[in-house]
Amino acid sequence: MTTGPRSDDNARVNRAPGLLAIAAGVLGAGLHAVNAAAGRTLEPSFWLLTVAGAVGYGVLALLVRDRATAALRATVSAIGVLFGTSLVAAEWSLLAPDSTAADWAVWLGSWAWAPGYVAIVGLLPSLLPDGLAPPRPWGWAPWAGLAAAVATSAWWALLPYEDQDFATPLAGYTNPVGTDVVATTAAELAVTGLMLAAVVGGVAALVARWRRATGIARQQLKWVLVGVVATVLVLGLARAVPVPVSEVVAAVGLLPLPAAVAVAVLRHGLWDVDVVVSRGLTYLAVALVAAAGYALVAGATALVPAGGATLQLVVVALLAPLLVPVRGFVQRRTNRWVHGFADEPWTELVRLGDSLAAAADPDELVGEVLPGVVVRIRRALRAAGVRLLLEDGSELVDGSLDAAGRETGEQTQLALEYAGERLGTLEVQRAGGFGSAERGLLDRLAAQAGIAVHTVLLARETRRAREAVVLAREEERRRLRSDLHDGVGPSVAALALQVETARDLAAEDPEATAALLARLTPRINAVVSDVRALVHELRPPTLDELGLAAAVRELAARLSAGSVAVAVEADDLGALPAGVEVATYRVVGEAVANAVRHAQAARVTVRLEHTCGALEVEVRDDGRGLDGTVRGSGLGLTSMRERCEELGGAFSLASGPSGTTVTARLPVPETEEDAS
Repeated sequence: MTTGPRSDDNARVNRAPGLLAIAAGVLGAGLHAVNAAAGRTLEPSFWLLTVAGAVGYGVLALLVRDRATAALRATVSAIGVLFGTSLVAAEWSLLAPDSTAADWAVWLGSWAWAPGYVAIVGLLPSLLPDGLAPPRPWGWAPWAGLAAAVATSAWWALLPYEDQDFATPLAGYTNPVGTDVVATTAAELAVTGLMLAAVVGGVAALVARWRRATGIARQQLKWVLVGVVATVLVLGLARAVPVPVSEVVAAVGLLPLPAAVAVAVLRHGLWDVDVVVSRGLTYLAVALVAAAGYALVAGATALVPAGGATLQLVVVALLAPLLVPVRGFVQRRTNRWVHGFADEPWTELVRLGDSLAAAADPDELVGEVLPGVVVRIRRALRAAGVRLLLEDGSELVDGSLDAAGRETGEQTQLALEYAGERLGTLEVQRAGGFGSAERGLLDRLAAQAGIAVHTVLLARETRRAREAVVLAREEERRRLRSDLHDGVGPSVAALALQVETARDLAAEDPEATAALLARLTPRINAVVSDVRALVHELRPPTLDELGLAAAVRELAARLSAGSVAVAVEADDLGALPAGVEVATYRVVGEAVANAVRHAQAARVTVRLEHTCGALEVEVRDDGRGLDGTVRGSGLGLTSMRERCEELGGAFSLASGPSGTTVTARLPVPETEEDAS
């Protein structure tokens, strides 16, 4: 049984040309530095162009993964390797000008850059982003680009040095395979026309791909198209400006396409490459800064008539340590530009945690920190939009979310939880989807956001509870006023009139007075009963007369009906705050009444226990239990819960086929006596 190569072996093989191109670029730059120090440079040499091509497209070759076709991988790799080969050959020929291979090294360096140069603007646009054939009618564009690259390479390889555009650096050398056949105007026009056709066809094919693409693919192609157009424009500009400016402009012109493709890779998921590739962009940028700095130093020291080479080496040695802070600066900017992370991704967690810890009160969390959490998540992930939907129905949105996902990319939802309780949902929509790094960061940001949401919901619940207490108190006051004004008040006023009548009759008709007073007695007793009932609603008098335990037993005895037996288990509860006593009495009364009336229970047990710092209340029956509808509302459950929560206590209800258990825990402040 035979097996194919493993995926990791394939990956190493695919990365080898890219690494080779980068190594050639670095080696060539080093050789150029040695030659420059010895005064063996050529003008113009376009060494920056070949360094940019080797390193830039070497990095791009590392980005291309298995999702792209072999044709695209081979094209990108060949561009980088050919630029690197041209650079190393040209610099090596200067390093050993008297060797037998020097003529061939000069020849290789004079044309090896050409196929890569033409492929960048003529072949690569028609192959990006996946290497597949472009849509009709542009299927001919890749073949035209390939033909242009081959024709241009052959033309430059066979063209005598004295007929080339920049013949001065090659003075003293003879093209070993040169022929005057290709030095004609017709040959030059044919090559130039073929290259222009390839450029037009490649750009048009890419535009056609972009116009037909949708969703994420359209976002990816947008960046690729920008890079191609920028490359074509800058390289065209390089041919219009004089030397030595054209050397720098041409080198810069090779960078927009790799940079744009890298953005499409990292921000929009092209080829599914991990975030670590952003390091490649950083090192590429640092290398270009180093090369540009060296070019400036070389140009400045060249003005020194004597000892210029030595001074150049000294200046380079002194400036080399400055690349360390430059690398840090470029790394931060690259991360923010490409991927959204200001520094390292996990720095966002630290900043988010600091903002949560600095919040002085819940109102600050609601008004400032929580909206800031949403903004920070969107910026950290470069997301199109972020929505934070809380369980109480409120929401916070930053950016724009397209429910259909047509243009804004993949959307994911994360449940926000704290201590096992669901608090809300975090929705994030990001072009290019979520890689492992983004998913890990999002999970941790969501965990931090859950803490803030928990605090916000708790603050809002506390505020609602306070408002409910105030409203309940005002409702109670209004009810008392109504009862006193409409019930007790008129009764007492009527009794006062009748008493005045009795006083007026007392001297003239004692018998009528006695009869009138006899009729007033039951009415006065009724008013007294009404007043006692109102007082009882405020605080049951049995609590003051008997104590909580005895009052609950008396209440249980009154509520026992028929075959339902209500038992009370309560030891000496000690001194309790008045509010705790009233709340306990009302909760027990409501729970027992529910069990007797609705549960069809045979036995109800009430247990009261004064533990350390709290009064435990439990009402348990053996009835039929509550269904979901009743459990959520009604039967005084809301009233019982509010009585417990307004004292800072807890209320719970457990119900099943074997009965219902109501549990309340009311805090009891510890007195000095208890503490001793």
